[in-house]
Amino acid sequence: MLGAFMIADFRYDASPEVEDVVVELFWDHGERMGRIKTPDMVGDAMVVHGLPHPEPLPVISAVAYAMVLAAQSNRRLRLSGDQSVWPQEWGTLISPH
Repeated sequence: MLGAFMIADFRYDASPEVEDVVVELFWDHGERMGRIKTPDMVGDAMVVHGLPHPEPLPVISAVAYAMVLAAQSNRRLRLSGDQSVWPQEWGTLISPH
């Protein structure tokens, strides 16, 4: 079995910029979930290129997809929402303030 350990810290921002790619963390019936929010230009590009619309996903999938979207659009990735969703063993949430 592979361990679930990240090798990086992630930026947490309770009020991320509208130009950031954001994973909003939340609990859904005891499940760790993430909702990806993108700037309008990124969302429009996703439609043009036929990428799936980011519906709420298990948190690991949401973070992975958001990382790709942020890298492809040259934008910052930020986590927001309920910090208790983030497993400590994945890394540290760093606040920009």
